[in-house]
Amino acid sequence: MTARQQATTALALAFFAALSLAASAGATDAPHTPALHVQRLGEAQRERAVVFLPALNTHRDLWRRWAEALAASHRVLLVTPAGFPGGPAPDYDDGFYASLVPALGNLLVTEEITNATLVGSSIGGLVALMLAKEQPDRVRNVLVVDGLPYLAGLFLPHVTPAQAPAQAEALAQRARGLPQDVYLQEQLAGLERYTLDPSFRTTLGGWLESADRATSILALEETLALDYRPHLPSIVQPVLVLAAWEAAMPASKATVGQLFRDQYAGLPNVEVRVVENSRHFVMVDRPDAFEAALAEVVAP
Repeated sequence: MTARQQATTALALAFFAALSLAASAGATDAPHTPALHVQRLGEAQRERAVVFLPALNTHRDLWRRWAEALAASHRVLLVTPAGFPGGPAPDYDDGFYASLVPALGNLLVTEEITNATLVGSSIGGLVALMLAKEQPDRVRNVLVVDGLPYLAGLFLPHVTPAQAPAQAEALAQRARGLPQDVYLQEQLAGLERYTLDPSFRTTLGGWLESADRATSILALEETLALDYRPHLPSIVQPVLVLAAWEAAMPASKATVGQLFRDQYAGLPNVEVRVVENSRHFVMVDRPDAFEAALAEVVAP
């Protein structure tokens, strides 16, 4: 294995571990779709809307600081999918993404939203891309915070997209077979990888412990099995991607930037921006960089 492959694999391990955390919001119940819990802020008649989508196993409070500020000028929806901390009981009979994305599309239709900015952290960013593709007349633009369209290309660089589903299933089966205390111990052991903020690590740990384990494993399995890159050329909206990097990472800033640019190369209108001195949760470690990016995507 070359030095670059070693660095990429090590970075992937940290990134995959970070994906074990994330969360927020939702609103309608339908057969074979997950329940969504949605908190609405701002006046409903406003034309511009901002929809915040969570990383796996986090809570919508991750976004609250910015959601409340935006509520003075925008409609804001804080979404929590079923099985995430603070969300309702899960129902993903049709699969995680196949259930969640249509439910979110129905939410946009029900709310009569036609000019939305989607903000997604980690796998929430992937969900935002899917929703932008499925609802081009309702989504204005997208902000992705440290998320990728083909996670296996980072975490499992030695496998092909055709081989990734089998590898993802094997990892998921192992996770499902662990005793609960061992499972939580493994997840909580790497909290320092997610953020530079010790107090936020405590928050993440609490969210992780309250999330539905089956939902977490299912979402990770589907994410590792999925290569969404072939769909990127169909996404016409502008997309801004924030990639986290700090000097302690096993890959250089240039390597991280190139990894993200390569994965997003199929998007017609994309900017990848590497944020220094940050781990996975950019909004926590570098709120100034996140706020600048958010201001850009919500600007008139």
